Amino acid sequence: MENIDYLSVLDYIKNNAGVDYSNPESNQISEDEKKQFLKIKKDAQNAVEQIKNMAHICKKNFKLDKCETIHWLDGSKTKTKKYLWLQMKYLKYSNNPISISIFVEMFNSKPVYRFSLEIKNDGSDTKQLEQYHNHLNLPLKDKLIYVCGDSGKIERLDESADIIRQKIDNKIYSRVQICKILEFNSNLTNDDCEKAMLNAIGSLIPYYEYVLYNKQSKFKTNNEVFSKNLILCGPPGTGKTYKSAIYAVAICEGKSIDELSAPEKYDEVMFYYNKLKKENRIAFTTFHQSYGYEEFIEGIKPVVSEENKSISYEIQSGIFKSFCDNARKSTVKTDKFNVTRDATVWKVTIKSDVIEDCFKNNRVRINWGIDSDGAASFANDMKSGDIIITTDGSRRHINGICVVTNDDAYCINTEDNKTTRDVLWLAKNIDEDITTINNDKILHRMTVARVPAIQISDIVTLAKNKNPELSNTKIEENEKPYVFIIDEINRGNISKIFGELITLIEVTKREGAKEAINAILPYSGTQFSVPNNVYILGTMNTADRSIALMDTALRRRFDFIEMMPDSNVLRKIGADKVGNLDVAKMLDIINERIAFLYDREHTIGHAFFTCLKDDNSLKKLKSIFEKSVIPLLQEYFYEDYQKIQMVLGDNGKDNSEYKFILDERLTTKSLFKGDIEDVIELPEKKYLINKKAFYNIESYIQII
Repeated sequence: MENIDYLSVLDYIKNNAGVDYSNPESNQISEDEKKQFLKIKKDAQNAVEQIKNMAHICKKNFKLDKCETIHWLDGSKTKTKKYLWLQMKYLKYSNNPISISIFVEMFNSKPVYRFSLEIKNDGSDTKQLEQYHNHLNLPLKDKLIYVCGDSGKIERLDESADIIRQKIDNKIYSRVQICKILEFNSNLTNDDCEKAMLNAIGSLIPYYEYVLYNKQSKFKTNNEVFSKNLILCGPPGTGKTYKSAIYAVAICEGKSIDELSAPEKYDEVMFYYNKLKKENRIAFTTFHQSYGYEEFIEGIKPVVSEENKSISYEIQSGIFKSFCDNARKSTVKTDKFNVTRDATVWKVTIKSDVIEDCFKNNRVRINWGIDSDGAASFANDMKSGDIIITTDGSRRHINGICVVTNDDAYCINTEDNKTTRDVLWLAKNIDEDITTINNDKILHRMTVARVPAIQISDIVTLAKNKNPELSNTKIEENEKPYVFIIDEINRGNISKIFGELITLIEVTKREGAKEAINAILPYSGTQFSVPNNVYILGTMNTADRSIALMDTALRRRFDFIEMMPDSNVLRKIGADKVGNLDVAKMLDIINERIAFLYDREHTIGHAFFTCLKDDNSLKKLKSIFEKSVIPLLQEYFYEDYQKIQMVLGDNGKDNSEYKFILDERLTTKSLFKGDIEDVIELPEKKYLINKKAFYNIESYIQII
């Protein structure tokens, strides 16, 4: 944590908001007044300095490079201001009146920090206000709230965005802000203030970018707004992984989250989810401690060549790079040939003595037997609609471009070069340096090889330039949404996995954005960027790591949706009863106790109990407690069984038969020889898990 005295700023505003003030050097004031005003001035200057230090942290973490001046006196110089206000902006938008602001003010008679999306506007520029109020298009997340009024007279609005917008249109509200408020309390520490500030600013950044970039940072479908980079976070067992499937389907299919979240929609969601995975529009991976850049972006892999019986090392794309490459593929529309969006570009070497036959008869021939390993890709992997670029052996220049017109390879009646594919030539008898559209790379030496770096749009455009008959061919960019799911995103080493990609995933740096950038990948040396139609959806177990402790670079680039235990889910699906036991109420009680003894990020998720829908027997409940609940509590409390007893209500059960955790007083002195109390602190009790309690419904009822 930075060495900032956040609490002194709150203390200043509590004691000095809107008080009378005069220049301490004035000859017209008494010595007592001089001391009083000097004290106010000193405290005010200290408060301003602390807020400037806060701005420095925000600059470092969120690139808010432009900070406006802070004033602690009003315009007349005879009173202190009722609030302190610092505006922070992206440097590029320093002239824009919209900012992320830090306010220190009185709210409900308490000194507070208010972190807000603000606009400095007197109401005369209606276009600016309209741009600013676009934040109402986005749902409130991360405990943000709406407020209206001037600083020092702020009123919280507990109304929907639609109602608020109507009142803005009817001139009832002039300016509505979104913010987070941190109130002073006796337990508040400087560390608490800094964590709250970082979380609040991180939550506001997506809204700030949204209103600045004219909605480029979000995709809106069916009245649902989705972030390009989103993490579902919460304790174990809250259904984050399944919810990621709902979000993925909603994004891809233009459906609403509420619609797909209904229990009866489960089969429909999974049908669409699996269908979209087969279409490669949804991909799923799980991060772990050994997951690396090579698996995610690109790496070097060994390849055995059957042609020359040797081993070579080839640069291969990782799962995310391959996903992005697929998401950006274009569609070619023409009445002359068919090229699908998922077409592959191939390189084929054709011997000079058969090239004219190939050009004349619309075919491609190679000198490998159709069943040989050397022809495997040519015979089995090529499909109708794929593109072939041909060469006479040069690895830099091509002499033809064609599209495959038949799914099957066959053999012709010749002595050599028998293995054949039917094609339609788009350009032939050309001499083109292919490195210009192949990321400055020469072609593979193998007779048949994929060329993954060449985009369909680029090679078809080259063919159009060489063949006037293709002038009506249209190339349409792919705008369909694609969703890449990263389960357990916080378990991976983010710096190691993402590398330079951590910058490229920013909405403002995506392809097509005003500030779009490419990065040169270290292995292949090719340029790479993230398509604008790719959504990254992560899940995060907050019991493993708090959001506040996450890699700052990752945290500020993602929006977070909290998923906490919800006992109402059990009631909706009929998984809330086992005999006379109210399972939903029991879960609520357990979680309230955990939140008090530990924190809310280590509660027990409702998903552990959803299986009671199909089997609400005591045997199933016993299995849930033995295999899930008790092990989690042991992990949470580091086997502090006294606290586990309190969570399960064992400390209040009169009959020991109903206690899950039994305790017995220890006679440790008889266990060791001599006096050891000066060496170690001896425990007074030992604890045992009472397996009999799991078989008695009363054990669970008495938790409540």
